[in-house]
Amino acid sequence: MAFNAVSRAPAFRSLMLSSGKFASRSMPTAAILQQRMSIQTARPLLFKATAPKALFGDNVPNPATVPQPAPNRMKGSYHWMNERALTVISAPLLVTAFAYGAHPINDMLMGIVIPMHAYMGFGQVLLDYFEARRWPVISRVLKYALVAITGLSMFGCWRINTTDVGLTNYFARIWNANKNKQAASEQSD
Repeated sequence: MAFNAVSRAPAFRSLMLSSGKFASRSMPTAAILQQRMSIQTARPLLFKATAPKALFGDNVPNPATVPQPAPNRMKGSYHWMNERALTVISAPLLVTAFAYGAHPINDMLMGIVIPMHAYMGFGQVLLDYFEARRWPVISRVLKYALVAITGLSMFGCWRINTTDVGLTNYFARIWNANKNKQAASEQSD
C-alpha cells in the first residue's frame, strides 16, 4: 500500500474503513472537521473547504478564460541591465571628477546620469512598496511625483552647470563649507 498522508492523520482514522478508503465519497463538512481536529489545524481547513460558489455566487470565474500575459523570460532583465549600465557609467564620472576636478562635459553627464540613477532606484522602491494592483491611486500619484522630482533635479543640475560653477565645484563648495567658515572666523579674530 502506497503512503497516504491523509490515512496517517489521526483525525481521519475514524472516517476510514479497514481497506483504507473513506466510508463515503463526499468529504466531511467543515463542522465535523472542526470537532475532530484541534483549533490550530481546523482554521486552515475551514478556508480550504469554502466553495468558490459560496464566495462568488453564480459568477464563479473560470481560470481558463482569464486572459494571461504572454510569457516573456526577458521581462525584468531590461530594467536590471539599465540600472547596471547607469551604475557602470556613473563610477568613471565620479572618479574623473575627483581626479581631474571640474570639466563641463563631465558635469553635464553627471547632471543626467545621477538623477536617472536615483529615478530608477526610487522607482523600484515604489514598485515594491506601492503596487499598482493594491494601491492604484497612491501608486500613480507617487510615480508622477517621482517623474516631476527627477525632471526638476535634472533642470537644477542644468542650471548649476550653465549659470553657476558646475556640479563638481558646487559639491566641492558644499563639502568644504565648514572648513571655509572656520578659516573665515579665524581670520576675523
